[in-house]
Amino acid sequence: MDIGQFYRVVRKHRQQKSPATCLNYDGNTATNNGDICKLWSTYFSDLYTPNEHENDNFDQPFYMDVTEKIREYSSQIRKPFNAFFDVPYTEDEIYEQIKTLKCGNNKDKSNPNSYRAIVLTSVFGKLHDKTVLRRINKMLTALDKTFPDPLQFGFVPEHGAIPALYTLKECINVFMKSKSKLYVGFLDNEKAFDKIWHDGLFLKLKEIGVTGKLWNILFMSYKSASAHVQYNGLTSDNFSISQGVGQGRVLSSWLFSLYINDLILQLISTNCGIRIGYLNIPAILLADDTTLLSASPKGLQGLLDCVQTYACKWRLKYNGTKSCVLAFNNNTDVDIKLGNTKIACKTDTIYAGTLITNNNKTFERTKNAAKKLKKNLHSLYSAGVNPKGLTPITNTLIWKRFVLPTALYSCEVWGQLSNSEIELLERTQRYVARYIQCMDKYSPTDSTTSNLGLWSLEAVIDKFKLLFFGRLCRSKSGTTHKKLFNMCISQFILDENAEHSITYNLITTLDYIPEKVLWSKIVRQSIEIYEENRWKSNLENRNELKRYSKIHPTLCEHRLIRLTVLYPDAKLELLVLVALGSAAIKKATCTLCNKQSLDIIKHLIMECHVLLTERNVMFYKIVDELPIQKSVDIFNLDDDDLLEVLLGAVNDIVYDLDPIDWSRMMYYIAKHVYPMFKKFRHVLFENRFNFEF
Repeated sequence: MDIGQFYRVVRKHRQQKSPATCLNYDGNTATNNGDICKLWSTYFSDLYTPNEHENDNFDQPFYMDVTEKIREYSSQIRKPFNAFFDVPYTEDEIYEQIKTLKCGNNKDKSNPNSYRAIVLTSVFGKLHDKTVLRRINKMLTALDKTFPDPLQFGFVPEHGAIPALYTLKECINVFMKSKSKLYVGFLDNEKAFDKIWHDGLFLKLKEIGVTGKLWNILFMSYKSASAHVQYNGLTSDNFSISQGVGQGRVLSSWLFSLYINDLILQLISTNCGIRIGYLNIPAILLADDTTLLSASPKGLQGLLDCVQTYACKWRLKYNGTKSCVLAFNNNTDVDIKLGNTKIACKTDTIYAGTLITNNNKTFERTKNAAKKLKKNLHSLYSAGVNPKGLTPITNTLIWKRFVLPTALYSCEVWGQLSNSEIELLERTQRYVARYIQCMDKYSPTDSTTSNLGLWSLEAVIDKFKLLFFGRLCRSKSGTTHKKLFNMCISQFILDENAEHSITYNLITTLDYIPEKVLWSKIVRQSIEIYEENRWKSNLENRNELKRYSKIHPTLCEHRLIRLTVLYPDAKLELLVLVALGSAAIKKATCTLCNKQSLDIIKHLIMECHVLLTERNVMFYKIVDELPIQKSVDIFNLDDDDLLEVLLGAVNDIVYDLDPIDWSRMMYYIAKHVYPMFKKFRHVLFENRFNFEF
């Protein structure tokens, strides 16, 4: 199950959020379902229709020229189609669309602008788009067209958000290391997908080499597109879509990339961007996120003027009030404008889901990640991710496969973490491990996480870094991030004083980077060995955990925790055994019999006369369940070894025991120890063994 499918299942089990009961738009307020549905239809009809009042902000002569060219070309190319078909070539049925709405977090539900419209097309529409896109790519390959530009990272194979973030952070690091000034502008492209100018888009298609039948198919699919809104079982009237490519269509991302591709070429021609070696990097484009980079305020202003000119010509709208500038190695405010709007200078911003600060301090970012780890885990409480719901094995799997990747998103490019950041993350994981096992904060760290087979989060992050390192090594040489990586790795190897991170230790042992699957296997095995050795070394230095090291000698899921899957009715009782076996050996006084013991856990289970009856019943049950000779062998063990067996250890005596017999034995032991535990738990509590059962 992938992460998307997992959260779809989770959402089905959660209480559904009620839709907006009130909608405000253009001075009108709707409160009942019928009026809200109509007002939504009006909003989208206005959104996808060019606003004549906005024309004054755009280049009118260019607009009229492009519109006339497209009208003439479309008229010429449709003649043979209309002669062939009995009726004009249209695709109304295929491209009737439904708009599904997604409201942003903590936004006003009554404001339509708080929502993002996602297009739902028919199956035929999706197949049609995929076929057309494949033919376009073949046509461009035959024409030897280079598209998109290497500085485009959105919707491009071997690119994406992480390579874009890597490129940006490496650029920042280069300037920070040399103590040179750097100015980065983060621009907000308002309703980028929803307001693409159709005639301008079709002109760009023609100029890049998409002509003839293929051009006409695209032209008609967008010119004849319509949509309607569904709200609470009601369906609005259809409205036409006269602008925008719509988020959700298969072709949308490719067409948007085409529409803004020329902006990069114009930004490069200004020579206002930064230069790293032979690379000219004026901008990084990630879908509708436009990031500008310059070494001076004047240069950044030149890039912004170029963006503004392009936006006026091609009917794009950048929102200066939502954009910002980060100045690196410069504490003074800078006067930067986008058109007539001054752009605010900030100390931090969110880019590709990651916090970027102008002083390169990262603790706040890591703190946010730690908070998100807890928040994401507890958000799944109603879906059964809690001690009383799913089994610890399932909860751990959800933690590793779904919670960690979302909260640690982009950790590949976090760089070297400080000790305080590492401790913050590890403390969060320890909290989660104790929460899953019903243990309290006094439970030993080395036993708490190892019971679930968890690596340290530092190791998890190292794994992501190494996998991304392999991805960079395998990237095509023409990509911007690969060129930048080659330059940085060359400096890293040549610099004798460079600080060698553990993340890149493997490069010294490899002559080449293997293909993806093999590299992933090498990384996993290397980290597993490192983590196991580190964990065992920690246990060797802690004499109070010597019993635990015999009960659970390898870094994997605890045997008794695995049994919770086989015996879900005994989950609580088995977790009590796990907690008792994980506890440190501690000197204490038993308040049941008023005797002092050097090992209070051993005393309560094996020696306390107050619990003699319960203990004997447990021993008799073991004798009943096991073969006679095996029972004799077990009860000939000394008290320490016998206690270890009772708490789940597999020593030489029980090693050859049939797995089913061992499982049943541990099941009955857990069932009998639990009543004893309820009698002596107050003794453990008095000695700071506060198991939360």
